[in-house]
Amino acid sequence: MRLLSRRALTERELRTKLGAAGYAYPEIRETVAECRRRGFVNDEQFAADYTEILAARGLGGRRIQLALGKRGIPRQLQTRPLEEAAEGEAQRAREALEYKLRLLSRETDPRKKREKAFRFLISRGFSCDSCRAALDEIDFNH
Repeated sequence: MRLLSRRALTERELRTKLGAAGYAYPEIRETVAECRRRGFVNDEQFAADYTEILAARGLGGRRIQLALGKRGIPRQLQTRPLEEAAEGEAQRAREALEYKLRLLSRETDPRKKREKAFRFLISRGFSCDSCRAALDEIDFNH
């Protein structure tokens, strides 16, 4: 209970932490099942909440999917939250690009500026289509 009071955990994270604390596998399995039954651990809700948090931070679908996988969320539970996040991906890419362009204000070569902006968006996990759409709206010659 102390682990779950600090922050939300996925089932895999809870199992890992309990194992590291020295609990036996049968105890871990029972504990995780009881936490799931009581609603203390819910991977589906965790995936939805975590996706929303990462999208609000300006990350694209690929980075969100990677983060969910690292936290132990099964692929079948990632589908719905990722589809919901994909709806606003183009807008998030534009907002991230606006931020990056302020940092690139000293770059004088328009080609280099565009390349750096594209690499930035790709590194944030945005799809190529979202990147191109955001970049096409910007005049890099000024």
